[in-house]
Amino acid sequence: MREIAKIEHERIAKALEEIVEKIVARHRDTPGLAVAGIAHGGVAFSRKLVQQLTLRLCRDVPLGVVDIAFHRDDIGRRPIPLTSATTDLPFAIDEATVILADDVYFSGRTARAALNEIFDQGRPARVELAVLCQRSGRLLPIVPDYVGIDLETTIQQRVEVSLDFDHPMRDGVRILGE
Repeated sequence: MREIAKIEHERIAKALEEIVEKIVARHRDTPGLAVAGIAHGGVAFSRKLVQQLTLRLCRDVPLGVVDIAFHRDDIGRRPIPLTSATTDLPFAIDEATVILADDVYFSGRTARAALNEIFDQGRPARVELAVLCQRSGRLLPIVPDYVGIDLETTIQQRVEVSLDFDHPMRDGVRILGE
């Protein structure tokens, strides 16, 4: 596959800033606010999100990881990998406001699986979805609450996100296709 388009680190930083501004505006005084990154792609994005939210809200925002391996609807075609993350939510899930974070939103299947895993862990007061990139092709009636970058893609194209927590100038998004 060849590179069709590339988004540089400046645009990614701006998108992250816009998402953080919207979350802060909505949740400045919300108790129990936490972020859960969807393994694997959403973990780097969620770390950046929590770093910025903690600075803007002047309080700690807990960070967890949600593993969706056992909730995938394509488990028959794509078996669970031998090395998978485990769900780790180091905060009280009951009555929390959880921001699920992922790098790319495509069909909605990953978000659905993450919601199932969250509710297996407890009963949050509210769950919202923040995505760095939203690409064309939604198949389920799940719509992200916060979107950094909208991408026009075809079903055959791939979106690759690279986020470096320590070196943001290395951040990039590539759209690959034939």
